[in-house]
Amino acid sequence: MNETLPSFLKQSGDSILFNTNGEMYFYIPEKFFDLKVAEYQGDCISLLGVFSYALKENGKMSPLRQFNYPTRFVTKPYKVEKLKSVKLIKESKPEDYRVLYYKKDDVVIVDINVPMDMDNAEDFINLFIISGHIPNTIPYDKLQNYFVDNISYNGSDYGISLQLFGIVIGELCRSNKDISKPFRLDKSTNMHDYRSISIIDIARLVSPYSAISSNNFNQALVYASINKNKVTSPLERVLTGEDV
Repeated sequence: MNETLPSFLKQSGDSILFNTNGEMYFYIPEKFFDLKVAEYQGDCISLLGVFSYALKENGKMSPLRQFNYPTRFVTKPYKVEKLKSVKLIKESKPEDYRVLYYKKDDVVIVDINVPMDMDNAEDFINLFIISGHIPNTIPYDKLQNYFVDNISYNGSDYGISLQLFGIVIGELCRSNKDISKPFRLDKSTNMHDYRSISIIDIARLVSPYSAISSNNFNQALVYASINKNKVTSPLERVLTGEDV
């Protein structure tokens, strides 16, 4: 970890400590614990650094900020509190969180020598792509950086261009007003006004044919019957004899 530290943090040996007389709060979605990208290790917690945080100094709360270190590290808060049905920003859906509390000299990062492990990349892919749980506190136009940083911090490289990440992100992130529409087609200039879905669910939104061919047949049948998009694929035209 070779990042320049903000003034509210300081390094002590191989650890990073909170460095003011106020408090810091990490807002960890409960979904992180369900997916095991956040886990207790005794009195510490191992988690992916993709979440929101805020500071409280002189009795005043700072604006919400984004913790941007998309790999696993271990932290040691002095207290953890569960919150139900919270909206971190106005564009977010209500969600359950665990708030991690830190006071002066608490250990924010137990060891800056974060190990490189491809399991961390797998956890990230599971969170962002398989489960479709991309926090929309991250601006849409910054999402590709998280993919690149995650694999880089774990000692590898996808070896592909950012345009290909754009294709994936462009399908995962949907309009907040209409989930059937990709956010990129929403014409919104608000980079937080999106919601993400699992890559598994994308086929169900494209057309009746793609919906019926998705992996869960019972759900596929329902989605195919309610999908009104008049879109056909080359494979569908072949199978129905249109292109024969």
